[in-house]
Amino acid sequence: MSETMLAALTNIRTAEDMVVAFRDEEQCRRLLESMVWPAGRVCPACGYKRSIAIAGRDIGKRRARPGLYQCSSGDCRFQFTVTTHTPLHSTKLPLSVWLKGMWLMLQSDKGLSSVRLAEALGVSQPTAWRMGHALRLMAAREHMLDGTVEIDHFYLGGRARINPDDPPPGRGRKGLPNTQKTPVMVIVQRPDDVTPGTPAGDARAAVVTGLSLRAAARAAEAQIDPDAYLMSDEATAFIALGENYARHDTVKHSSREYVRDAVHVNSVEG
Repeated sequence: MSETMLAALTNIRTAEDMVVAFRDEEQCRRLLESMVWPAGRVCPACGYKRSIAIAGRDIGKRRARPGLYQCSSGDCRFQFTVTTHTPLHSTKLPLSVWLKGMWLMLQSDKGLSSVRLAEALGVSQPTAWRMGHALRLMAAREHMLDGTVEIDHFYLGGRARINPDDPPPGRGRKGLPNTQKTPVMVIVQRPDDVTPGTPAGDARAAVVTGLSLRAAARAAEAQIDPDAYLMSDEATAFIALGENYARHDTVKHSSREYVRDAVHVNSVEG
């Protein structure tokens, strides 16, 4: 979480202060932009650091919504907002509701149940439950994984039930049966101290749309510090992704290489 955003939330002392601070949707959008882009706007599709604001309803135009930007890269031209490719992606709730929920969660030392969050925000319990998960993901970005970081992917799920009346299933990616398995990206930070009894490194996982470079980069850029030492297997997406970090080493599982000195991905595979 950026220092600007954290200060804006922690300086609110009472519920009345919260109502005043988050009464304006435009101000809420600016606060959220300072949280998501502390060093300036970045295109969530390609990572390009230059973009233009598209004239919207906030200045009298009707075609575009306020806070819509377009990537200036000639190969991308992707249009995005502050919530694009974040846990708040495609939200229908006002940003003021999200920020009120974040403030309430920060004020609670022992967590806040979805029932209590729903009562405080005036939303349904299922909506509050989804908000809680999204807000925790946003807060987790305060600490990027650094040092030695391992990355890998796997498929989550089981085989589809076989119906004798159905035609034979096709074949999926890498010869996997055509099931409803979900691709997941897993990232593990190795601890600096390996003495027994010391805390383990952080572990995070994210559901991805596929195993492409774009999907891998999107999952990694929000979690891994650019100065990290990345370790992975020889997957094409991971090899290309390694160029974004200070160091990158791989092990070649196809050649039955699983450990080379300190280079391995055994932690993340475990």
